Amino acid sequence: MRRLYKLIAQVLIVSMVWMPFSLQASMVGTDQVVATASDQLNRDKVLSFMSRGDVVKQFETLGLSATTAKERVNAMTQDEVNKIAGKIDSLPAGADSGAWILVLVIVGVIVWLVWYKK
Repeated sequence: MRRLYKLIAQVLIVSMVWMPFSLQASMVGTDQVVATASDQLNRDKVLSFMSRGDVVKQFETLGLSATTAKERVNAMTQDEVNKIAGKIDSLPAGADSGAWILVLVIVGVIVWLVWYKK
C-alpha cells in the first residue's frame, strides 16, 4: 500500500511540474455573452432558412445545391450573416403568395350563394 501512495505522489509531482500554472480567470461581460449568443442564433437562423423546401427549390433552379449554399453560409463573416438574418426578420410572414385572393373570392361566392339563394 505504501508503494501505491509513493507512486501516486510521484505522478502528482511530475504532473504539477509538467503542467503550466498560467491559467487566468477573468470577468466576462454580459455584452460579450449576448453578442456571442446572438451571433450563433443568427447563423442558425440563416441555416434553417436555407433548409426550407421553397428556398432549396429556388437554389436548384438557379443551379446551386443546398449543401453548397450551406457551405457558403458557413464561410461568411459574422457581419454578413447578421445582415442576412436581419433581412430574414424583415420579410413579411407568409410572403405574397396571392392565395388570400382566391380564398376571398371563394368565401364571397359562398356568402352570395347562401344569402341570395334563400
